Amino acid sequence: MKVILTADVDKLGKSGEMKEVAEGYARNFLISRNLAVPAAGGAYRAWQHDIASREEKRRREREEAEIAATRIGSTTLTMGVKVGEGGKLYGSITAKEIAEALARRGITVDRHKIDLPEPLKSLGTYKVAIKVLSGMTPEVTVVVEPKG
Repeated sequence: MKVILTADVDKLGKSGEMKEVAEGYARNFLISRNLAVPAAGGAYRAWQHDIASREEKRRREREEAEIAATRIGSTTLTMGVKVGEGGKLYGSITAKEIAEALARRGITVDRHKIDLPEPLKSLGTYKVAIKVLSGMTPEVTVVVEPKG
């Protein structure tokens, strides 16, 4: 069944895209949750009419993402933490703390987009990738040093 997405759906597509999905998935999940509308009649004609405006929106999103990627790539975050004997940290640096530090610099990033397999638990300098847009993952430099 062909549907037109009215909202971004993980692992399926972005708002405004037309997708071919199983009829049960379309009726029971997408349409019932107002995530999509059937691609028939007026909805299909309106979708064709909106193609140009969607392309403009995607172009703008890409430009904004490139600016954010440049800012992220040139940013160095210095995280001061309490350190015990032997350079062991009390606690750790998580994706949430990195997102908050970037927000203080005026760069808004969802913590789920930060590619940090496990929290940083020792002193040093780390490169942490941030997924800004598909195919665009700049790295922010995180310096973990003793506080004080």
